[in-house]
Amino acid sequence: MHADDEQQRAADEATFREANERIREVQAELELSRQLVPFLCECDDTSCHEPILLGAEEYERVRSDGTCFVIVAGHSTLGEIVEEAAGHAIVRKTGLGGLVAAERDPREEGRWPTSRRAESG
Repeated sequence: MHADDEQQRAADEATFREANERIREVQAELELSRQLVPFLCECDDTSCHEPILLGAEEYERVRSDGTCFVIVAGHSTLGEIVEEAAGHAIVRKTGLGGLVAAERDPREEGRWPTSRRAESG
């Protein structure tokens, strides 16, 4: 696999992660932290729009590492599967993909306005 392809796949996953950050923000605003909410699969297939039902605590656990993504079990990724749960997997990007994922992490200082960051809980 070419480095450019690996970087593009990581960038695609990061785009879905940014959308999920907005979903998490609404979840927090509506005080739905104890309910399961549909997040988007963060796999590297840009045509995938499958939902993954997660609670706030589980989503926050995934987001605690800027190189991790949540995908529907069995979906395309170049990441290392670090955990599997009911219908989904948590994957960690490594190498160039990991660098892109970390650089595009919306929770890194300066990447996401403080007012838009979801509060856990």
